[in-house]
This record gives sequence, structure tokens and C-alpha cells, in this order.
Amino acid sequence: MSFSRTLKDKSRAVWEDGYNHPFLHEMGKGTLDREAFKFYLLQDYTYLIEYAKIFAMGAVKATDEKLMTNFTVIQHAILYEEMDLHRKYMNEFGIALDENHAVKPSLYNKAYTSNMMSVAQTGGVAEIIAVIFPCAWTYYDYATRLKEQYRDSLEGNFYQTWIENYASDDFRDSFEWFYDTLDALCEHKTELELEALEDIFRRSVEFEYLFWDMSYKRQLSYF
Repeated sequence: MSFSRTLKDKSRAVWEDGYNHPFLHEMGKGTLDREAFKFYLLQDYTYLIEYAKIFAMGAVKATDEKLMTNFTVIQHAILYEEMDLHRKYMNEFGIALDENHAVKPSLYNKAYTSNMMSVAQTGGVAEIIAVIFPCAWTYYDYATRLKEQYRDSLEGNFYQTWIENYASDDFRDSFEWFYDTLDALCEHKTELELEALEDIFRRSVEFEYLFWDMSYKRQLSYF
């Protein structure tokens, strides 16, 4: 198995804790408190703005045109497609765009995006891919499993669009290049360098778990 494809198993415990979080399964059942989802939407909207900046950093540090294109294509998809899904849900909640722009990121949200930016600023392309990979990979994995697990009751589920969007082939295809690109970048790295990339990846998986948890609890900070 290639290095990139081992990363999920090396983060297996927290990866599965994320999938088993009640936030996700209540989405699958259609029973999630809409105020918790609203909290998630607003926090994730601010997260995605920062997340998109990391792809810009990747394009700046890329060494060839194809890699630059891959980073910028995903950045465009985040800003114009993924955030549009959020805006549609926010419209259903009656949330005006200016209200969304006034939202402050939670402590957990800020810690996550600050960690990503720190890695992007101090590392290279391999580090950037390692730090952003868990967001896309967990979302696709979780949504695909939710779609299968709750396939008989998704019709009419308020969260059906969210689940089907992240379980789609289009979403999977958008980050499929991460695997081979990371493997190529890691071909001549030492064991210590690979372990450092594993730590970066695992930390982002942990932040993904914390994002679900703080959304479920509608928790802006530790206090």
C-alpha cells in the first residue's frame, strides 16, 4: 500500500470516533437539532474561507503548472460550489449573508485553521497536502457510509443534500489527485520526515472530530 493510503489506518481510532459521532448519525437519521446544524453551517463557512487560503498557499509553493492548476481548481470549487451549498442551507434558515460575515470562529475552529496556516507557511507542498487531506477524505468517507447506512430513510431527510453532495463521485474526484501527488513527493523522504507528515495528517483528523463535537454542543470556547 502506498504511503498516502496508509494514513487513514494510522489515524483509525480518531477517524472512527469522528464517523460514530452523534452529529453525523443524527444527520443520517434526519433527527439532528437544526440549531446545531445552523451552528455548524456558520462555523464551517468561516472555516472554508481559511481553508481556501491554504490551497492558495499550495499553488504558490507548487513546482509545476499541473499542480498549480489542481490547487486553484479546488480553491475555486470551495469558494463557488461548496460554499454555495452552505448559502442555500443558510437561506432556508433565514440567515442573511451579512449576518454570516459577522460570525466569529469558535476556539476550535480558529485552532484548526491556525494550525493549517502554520503548516502551510512553514512547510512545503507535501505538508500542505497532509494538513488539508483529512477534511476532504473524512467528508467523503463519512458521507458515503451515511448514505449507505441510512439509504432507506434518506428521502425527505433535511440533510439529504449535504450527504449526497459529499458522497458524490464529483467530490471524490476533486481530491483524488492527493494520493499520487503525496506519494510522489514522499518518494525520497526519510522515515522521520514521513512520521512528521503522519503527525500533521493525524492532527487534522483530530481537529475534524473536534469540529463535529463543538458543533453538536454549539460550543464557541472551552468555557
